Amino acid sequence: MNNARGIVLIIVLWVLMMLTVLAAEVARSVRIEGLTTDVYQQEVSTYYLATAGVHRALYTILRAQQQGHSMLNPGGMFGQQFGAFGGGQSGGQSGPEEQKPVDVWVRGDGQWKKEEFGEGGYWVRVIDEGGKLNLNQVDEVTLRQVLTNLNFDVKFSQLLVDTIQDWRDQDSLVRMHGAENEYYLSLPIPYPAKDGFFHLPEELMLVRGVTPALFYGREGPALRDLFTVYSSGGGVNLVTASPLVLRAVLGMDQQAIDELVQRRTEASGANLAGLFPGGGAGNTINFGLPQVVTIESIGYRNDGGVTRRVAAVVQRLGVNNFRFLRWQDRIDSSETPVQTEG
Repeated sequence: MNNARGIVLIIVLWVLMMLTVLAAEVARSVRIEGLTTDVYQQEVSTYYLATAGVHRALYTILRAQQQGHSMLNPGGMFGQQFGAFGGGQSGGQSGPEEQKPVDVWVRGDGQWKKEEFGEGGYWVRVIDEGGKLNLNQVDEVTLRQVLTNLNFDVKFSQLLVDTIQDWRDQDSLVRMHGAENEYYLSLPIPYPAKDGFFHLPEELMLVRGVTPALFYGREGPALRDLFTVYSSGGGVNLVTASPLVLRAVLGMDQQAIDELVQRRTEASGANLAGLFPGGGAGNTINFGLPQVVTIESIGYRNDGGVTRRVAAVVQRLGVNNFRFLRWQDRIDSSETPVQTEG
């Protein structure tokens, strides 16, 4: 009898231990599912906040276009409603002598701006694709000079110039430092040389010598911020070009570029026109609204560290129309937005 009671006690203890382990596992699973649901909810929320930022900037650009404004003519109703970030004073018309600053989203010079919205907000910047070098149209001399101005190694510059040209030309001839099918088909994951125009800037990472680190700026200047495939050509628009592009095409030192960008940010109207007495060889000065822009937006919530970054390449068509040339639903980037005044 005593032996039977001992066996029953052992069985009961084992059952209790198993139930305890099972209860702990269920509790852990419930906690993980709860955290997963919370993260998913924040992901969805920040995604739509980022999308709201894209449409907010797009609305400002289209509104300015409908009212016939440009970099040199930001006054009137546009100046009052959109001259300051996040709205402004409403009321009567501005006098012709009053020069309003051009809204940062309309300028298209890549400056970040932040706006609160609902339970969070968004960071937004608008980049004029005309303020970059077109990969399909930049000539060999300009490409070589650009890389020199950015202090790339001479041998590496020669390799990049030749491999980019070999990739986009329609023949199979190999330049001195270039690459064609023989090189690309010998890679661990082989693919043929395109021998045609670039359709996306990311295609650069398929070109010999261009690594993801170089493209995204983890090893020197970011090639994705320097080149485009969306501009209509005719050189780089110095009015909207980023500091990186200005340094690349003008060959000025960083201090001079920073001063130029600061004066450009503070200028408006005729003062803006006076900043660029000459565009330099192959460059342009266009004071109209950008034709093709990239709108990049980062949505965030005030109660969490989850963010979501999206981007859209948008082309203006006529006065009231536009079309999306590209939509990127998720962009991985370690870049931290910095808000600038202006």
